[in-house]
Amino acid sequence: RVSRGHRFLGHEVEITNADSNEEDLRTVYVIADSKERENMIREQIKAIEAEQGVQVQIEEGLLNEVLNLVEYPTAFMGSFDTKYLDVPEEVLVTSMETHQRYFVVRDLDGKLKPNFISVRNGNAEHLENVIRGNEKVLVARLEDGEFFWREDQKLKIEDLVAKLANVTFHEKIGSLSEHMARAGVIAASLAEQAGLTAEETAAVARAAEIYKFDLLTGMVGEFDELQGIMGEKYALLAGEDAAVATAIREHYLPDSADGALPETKVGAILALADKLDTLLSFFSVGLIPSGSNDPYALRRATQGIVRILDAFGWHIPMDELIDSLYGLSFDSLSYDNQAEV
Repeated sequence: RVSRGHRFLGHEVEITNADSNEEDLRTVYVIADSKERENMIREQIKAIEAEQGVQVQIEEGLLNEVLNLVEYPTAFMGSFDTKYLDVPEEVLVTSMETHQRYFVVRDLDGKLKPNFISVRNGNAEHLENVIRGNEKVLVARLEDGEFFWREDQKLKIEDLVAKLANVTFHEKIGSLSEHMARAGVIAASLAEQAGLTAEETAAVARAAEIYKFDLLTGMVGEFDELQGIMGEKYALLAGEDAAVATAIREHYLPDSADGALPETKVGAILALADKLDTLLSFFSVGLIPSGSNDPYALRRATQGIVRILDAFGWHIPMDELIDSLYGLSFDSLSYDNQAEV
């Protein structure tokens, strides 16, 4: 039986028998065993760490993706201009990990360095050319991040909030502005039930007025993974209270079944309000999960509501909570289908 080796380094190879398959492929630069490829990458990264005096941030999901993109892995370190370190770290990490599948490099104190680790599908021959090519591609992404970071700071939060009236939340439900207004009413009710202080309640009210504004920034338009994260940063730069800024980031939490929860009461109340309006709004227009079909992640929103209430010890019976919400009045939408909820 004949197989082919690495696209550029290999050639046709005869597979003697099933037991010799891996060794036969190894001669033509194909490491068939994924675990062996993983170990090669880990060992190569360790060698770079020791040689350069750095530590590499290995995200397991990224490693699993990378090892399945290469047949013969060779890790290398590239660099970028230190000027980009003035851009928020989250932007740099997202550019490297999510967009380029690079591993992040830090110094021994955990501070981000202007370097990255990538893995080539091939050997070390002409590696300097590969490094230059990867650096060039990354710089293009970092230039985008630097540009949006600079330009977004010229925008005013109130102007962005006003424009949310023209952004559709869902065609059957209305705009993001209307969604935020309903969430604000719910948040005020929840803040009272949870016994928040006057200062915390004021922070909830302000956060509810603006918490989606960063969706219209250039940065989030380019790096949508950073919604909420950039909202917090831009809010602080605009002089918003720290509790308000934190709530803008935390209202997305938890973002998975076992994801991190909000750490502040203000953020938790806003997260609850946002999820509750999402849940009740979609149910009201008949967009109800059925079987395994849940395109709007309403089950995840429900799990998030329960987890937040439990984590903060807010013992509000769900039936009483739902009853109280159906008693609220909005100009934009009337909650319906309470029995289904």
